[in-house]
Amino acid sequence: MQRTIISLEPEERDWLAHRAQVEHVPQTEVVRRALQLYRKKAETQKTETRVAQSFEKLARLTSGIRQGEDGLVVQQHLRDEWGGR
Repeated sequence: MQRTIISLEPEERDWLAHRAQVEHVPQTEVVRRALQLYRKKAETQKTETRVAQSFEKLARLTSGIRQGEDGLVVQQHLRDEWGGR
C-alpha cells in the first residue's frame, strides 16, 4: 500500500477522528472506506448514464419507423392476429 498525504479542513479532520473512534478503526481505514463508496457510486452513475444514452440512441434510430400509421390501430391489429392463433 502506498502512502498519500491529504490536507483537510479542521472540521473534516475532527469528524474523521471521531468517526474512526466510533468505528474502532484507524483514520486511514475510514478514508479508504469513504473512497471505495465514492468510487462505487461514480461507477454506478457512469453505467446508468451509458444505459440512458443507449436508450436515447435506440429511440432516435427507431423513431418514425412506421410513419403515417396510428400506432394504437397497428397494435390492436397485431393483437387481433395473435388472438386468432
